[in-house]
Amino acid sequence: MIAAAFVLVVVQTCVALFQLALVLGAPMGEYTLGGQNPGKLPRNLRIASAVSMLVNLAIAGHYLAQTGSLTTLLPSDLNQIANWSLECFNVVGLVMNSISRSKKERQMWVPVLLLSLACSVIVALG
Repeated sequence: MIAAAFVLVVVQTCVALFQLALVLGAPMGEYTLGGQNPGKLPRNLRIASAVSMLVNLAIAGHYLAQTGSLTTLLPSDLNQIANWSLECFNVVGLVMNSISRSKKERQMWVPVLLLSLACSVIVALG
């Protein structure tokens, strides 16, 4: 369970770094948000990427707490709800990225989300 949580910390941190690259203007729009913005994202979507980056860092922090490296902020029952909610978040992300019209987005994110899904199940059951 701890190894799966550490994998999720690494994955979420990498996703946050990807979002940061988008915020800073990296020309990778075809890898996100349906791939409808090739190149640099417009300003409003870069703001959305900044919010997404913060969410990913918060999720990484949650999973880091699951390893025992940080103090868990939630009581045990709410922690379990958070774990299963994040599992559902991964399911939704997998479905949405699987049906994306962008081949590049599908190729990049479906494997990441499959890994995240498997690891989040292990953590939630842990």
